[in-house]
Amino acid sequence: MTELLMFLAVTLGMALCVAGVVVWVLLRQGPVVTSASQSQANVKVYREQILDLDREHANGHLSDAEWQQSRDELSVRLLQDTAVEDEPHVITQAQSWRTAVVIALVFPMSALGLYIWLGAPEAISPMLFASASVEAATEQAAPPNLDQIAASLANKLQADPNNLEGWILLGRTHRSMGNLDAALSAFERALKLNPDDELILARAEVLAAKNQGRFDGEPWRVIREVLQRDPQNYGALLLAGSASYADNRYADALEFWQRARLQLSADHPDVPNLIEAMSTVQAKLKNPASPSAAPAAQGAPSAPASGGAASALNVSGQVRLSAALKSQTSPTDVVFVYAVPANGERMPLALLKTTVAQLPLNFTLDDSSAMLPDRKLSGASQVLVKARISKSGNAIPQSGDWEGSLGPVKVGSSGLNLEIKTQRP
Repeated sequence: MTELLMFLAVTLGMALCVAGVVVWVLLRQGPVVTSASQSQANVKVYREQILDLDREHANGHLSDAEWQQSRDELSVRLLQDTAVEDEPHVITQAQSWRTAVVIALVFPMSALGLYIWLGAPEAISPMLFASASVEAATEQAAPPNLDQIAASLANKLQADPNNLEGWILLGRTHRSMGNLDAALSAFERALKLNPDDELILARAEVLAAKNQGRFDGEPWRVIREVLQRDPQNYGALLLAGSASYADNRYADALEFWQRARLQLSADHPDVPNLIEAMSTVQAKLKNPASPSAAPAAQGAPSAPASGGAASALNVSGQVRLSAALKSQTSPTDVVFVYAVPANGERMPLALLKTTVAQLPLNFTLDDSSAMLPDRKLSGASQVLVKARISKSGNAIPQSGDWEGSLGPVKVGSSGLNLEIKTQRP
């Protein structure tokens, strides 16, 4: 605060000094000598009269004798009137009090105001403005008050109970707040207005959440009913995959999610999450003896029959990280090992997910690691085998990722050595 006041005081003082100089010039009293005199005025008049005579003579209005006589008379009178030289006039300028007062007041205040408006006073004392900036940033970053939103929606729905979108929004708001009973009630009110499959699934999801994530009973029954009506319902397929995963039925979860993935374009925002989920399931299917998968050993359905038949139709080898890159990666960075068709298609036929900490890693890619049920490694003759490190964990390649590639190699090849050593532009 002291630094800012000192700067403003110095600035105001300098502006006052400049204003003082201007005021002094305006108020000082001094004689101004003018060269104007009566004799000079007479000379000008006589010269004009002589010029008039010359024009009259030239036009033939005066004879030579008349013209000469008139010029002589004017010349004599001119000599007589200019014989005595006049004293020069001294003119005193009046003081500009009003202008001086205006400048003295307006100039310094204008200069200071312009600096505060257009300048950067926060550069003088940043701490003075820090609290206001932090407060403003905190207000902007503060999350919306969901309690107020829910209360406002409830009040509006009392006045308009047939507002379908309002009940859906209220249900979603309560669900995000963890108010599952209130969310369930809101979705039930929405279902009375429109028994839509998406609303039915939303209610089933809330019921499962109330049951600590278990879909036993009504949630599973509702999901199956929706899939019977519409086997390609995207929301039902996603929820069925989640329900199967919660029941440790990983093969079923993978199948449901693969069917959902078939409906999405490559750039759909849900693709990375689906690939992530499918990679997790594939890892559990490859290691059924892990503690997390052990409960499913008795009741879980077996993997698709094509998995065993495709044991010879795989590619295997070791993936490792270049020694020069160890300092540029982190042990927790995600590593994707995958195979794509050699014909230029970019969608992987098989994919494994691991971390840098697991490198070097012996890998095997086969139909059990397929991304889509109708696109399997066993259906290709040649593939490109690739590995990519993603700091963000995003399954979609991004600029800056480190990667390696081999191929084309024949499906059935083994003993491959894949090194991650180049950076994606």
